[in-house]
Amino acid sequence: MSMNNNAKVGSIDYLVSELNNRMISEGIDPRKGLPESLFLLTASLTPIPNVDLFVTDSNKRFLLSWRDDKYYGCGWHIPGGCIRMLETFEERVQKTAIEELGTSVICDNNPVLTVESLTVKDRFAENTNLQRTHNICMLFECKLPEGYSIDGFNAGKTEKDQGYLRWFDYLPEDFLDVQVPLYKEFIERWLESQY
Repeated sequence: MSMNNNAKVGSIDYLVSELNNRMISEGIDPRKGLPESLFLLTASLTPIPNVDLFVTDSNKRFLLSWRDDKYYGCGWHIPGGCIRMLETFEERVQKTAIEELGTSVICDNNPVLTVESLTVKDRFAENTNLQRTHNICMLFECKLPEGYSIDGFNAGKTEKDQGYLRWFDYLPEDFLDVQVPLYKEFIERWLESQY
């Protein structure tokens, strides 16, 4: 183990140096994501940028995914993912689409909305109330490729299973609380524009 000559054992500088060395020795590459514990530490120290995918179809509907976790509770939400180090918007949009929808998407690479999410109160996190509390959210309008159906992605899942996808032509009452201040108005305006 190498140590900065100016850093004392147990100091923050020493610990950061040791963490960096450990990441290198374990092959952790932030461009590919972080182990959950390290991501949660990072997410308690700095805002996390993420992309959200507003997927619509020709039937005037939008796609939501069921979520149930200790940070945001349960409800329908717009699928999304955190941007990795040195990753472009386009790369994260497509990787998120494949992970959360089972396919790539057709998307303009400019967000239609950028909003800040601050969710400090009423948190479910156990270790610190700052984990996952500050996000910079960029919303991208997307379409699924022609002929792709979410039925195959949903196979074997029930509507209340994590990641279940469903089309909506209205904003459901159990839309995830954390996304209401971010996207409710945008979705309502989009729905009005369809008729």
